[in-house]
Amino acid sequence: MGIADDLLILAEHLANPSLNHPEQACLRRSVSTSYYALFHLLVGDAVRCWNGSAGARVGLERAFGHDNMKKVSQTVAHGCWKGWSDPLPAVPAELKSVAEAFVSLQQARHQADYNNAKTWTRTAAREQLDIAQGAFQDWRKIQTSAAANEYSLSLLIGKKRD
Repeated sequence: MGIADDLLILAEHLANPSLNHPEQACLRRSVSTSYYALFHLLVGDAVRCWNGSAGARVGLERAFGHDNMKKVSQTVAHGCWKGWSDPLPAVPAELKSVAEAFVSLQQARHQADYNNAKTWTRTAAREQLDIAQGAFQDWRKIQTSAAANEYSLSLLIGKKRD
């Protein structure tokens, strides 16, 4: 089990705080952790085939930018993505779902981390966790597909130059 799976389990625990834990802090951390679970799942799979040193692998993982990943995911979700292959492999529904989840979870994470005026409920935190869990399931169905490989490359490099 990797860090992504560990984070997903942690997000589930945080979504159900006990009476002796600070509820808002736990719910906010659950939302944020749900996003980071998906982030690390995608980054981890993208660099899994790296044959270089462990230090270089960490450097490669750190090269993934949240903003670029959001932009790529938005284009995939809206059906206007231009991958790196010509012709582009068909985009499976699961990939579109993962991309939509990434964008949605990142927006929720920003709310949880930076908008102290927002009050989170267990239901709302659980909804974000459900989105992340669904994205994990969808990604694992397609993670070795040509479209998933193209998406992973795009998450690192960005959009294809025309």
